[in-house]
Amino acid sequence: MLDGRAVFVTHGSTRLGGGLAAALGELGAAVTTSADGFADRAAAGAAFALAPAIDLVVHVCVDDAALVPQPLADTDPAAWDARGEALLRDAIFTLQSAHSRFAPTGTGRIVLVAPTSGFTGAGGFVPVSTAIEGVRALGKSAARQWGPQGITVNAVLVPPALVAPELVAATTFEAPPAVGRPPDLRDDVAATIAHLASPTSGGITGATVIVDGGSVMAP
Repeated sequence: MLDGRAVFVTHGSTRLGGGLAAALGELGAAVTTSADGFADRAAAGAAFALAPAIDLVVHVCVDDAALVPQPLADTDPAAWDARGEALLRDAIFTLQSAHSRFAPTGTGRIVLVAPTSGFTGAGGFVPVSTAIEGVRALGKSAARQWGPQGITVNAVLVPPALVAPELVAATTFEAPPAVGRPPDLRDDVAATIAHLASPTSGGITGATVIVDGGSVMAP
């Protein structure tokens, strides 16, 4: 399905990032990963420079450091920064580095992947849920700015169960999948990402695609 296309996946050391890297590889991609996120633009640029070619960037918008439950009333500035603002900065540095690679070629695909808890909220995970919504807004703005350069930016939201058990416990109010089963990481999530990366998807940008079997139906 991806036929040897070069894919760069961030946060490859996480459950979601590592799983996506493997699933995209099974769909035929040549996958490069960064183990973690990026604390600054220089680190992001250095990681991107190691990949000889990049056709698609898959940015996982959550890491293990953010998945520490804490009541909102007890969330201090340090916790807010580590579990929320750091994810936004990570996304900005990733997008900037992806743009640097894609702009000279006049083409490129970026997919931001995050749990649906940004849409629904998750008790005890306010910083990360807020950051996810911020990253989606960042992606839409980038999609508008970079569309004329042939670069698309879309978001794919997945069930909390594909991210971390901690998020599952905080989102038990979500409806069960309408299709009667949870989505498969390869056949549903990775396949959706592959479609967004295909030559025929150039008209799709700034979109949010929820791949959760119909648990969250929004907007």
